[in-house]
Amino acid sequence: MKHYKKGALLFADARRSLLGHLATAVWSLLLFMLLSLFLNQIAASFAAEKSILSFFISVAAAYVTSLFISLFGVGLSSVFLNLQYGQPASMRNLLVCFRENQDRAVQTRAYVTLGERLCLFPLQLLLFLTSGGPLAERAPLLLGVGGASIAACTLWTLTYAMTNFLLLDFPDTEAGQILRASRSMMRGNRLRLLLLMLRLLPMHLLGIFSLGLANIYAGCCQHACAAAFYKDMMDQQVK
Repeated sequence: MKHYKKGALLFADARRSLLGHLATAVWSLLLFMLLSLFLNQIAASFAAEKSILSFFISVAAAYVTSLFISLFGVGLSSVFLNLQYGQPASMRNLLVCFRENQDRAVQTRAYVTLGERLCLFPLQLLLFLTSGGPLAERAPLLLGVGGASIAACTLWTLTYAMTNFLLLDFPDTEAGQILRASRSMMRGNRLRLLLLMLRLLPMHLLGIFSLGLANIYAGCCQHACAAAFYKDMMDQQVK
């Protein structure tokens, strides 16, 4: 029988991995955020016109930029996974997908990113079709569709939450096997990971009163928690 660590212990493991390495974690996260902001601005530039063609072009552009962001995200996962295992880490880890095993990384992240974008597509389409209408009339439909889209995206993301770490640990494994392994690992564990991430919600809320500084630390803790969760899962697999 598997005995996974409780959320409090995983949270403690995550914070412990950051001790003495917070600067590396913060600068890596900030660089990732700047890259994401730059790429998202490129995608937003395709939505200048209010036409159906422009809408679908912007959707395609958002998918491509999200894919590139997710590849840098694998590198960010590498930073926090190395810290979790007590190995050297630096901002250069962000480029890991562009230096080795590019094909498998692109295949895996293309599948996961496509699923995320498809989950959010109904909400995007509704926002486009109802833009300009009275907010009071649109609100119930937007809330319903938005809630369903976000719930589906969250479930999908949790299901494939371990793909980045599996890519890093098993670089020679085929993309399909990586995806199946993540699904298998997360079966029955999605709620555990969600509750672990929700522990950081108060810290994120503190960012309102700290000009975003608390959000940066919370972001580092969030990625460190994901790495600690993965390590715990793998420790149980070998027992």
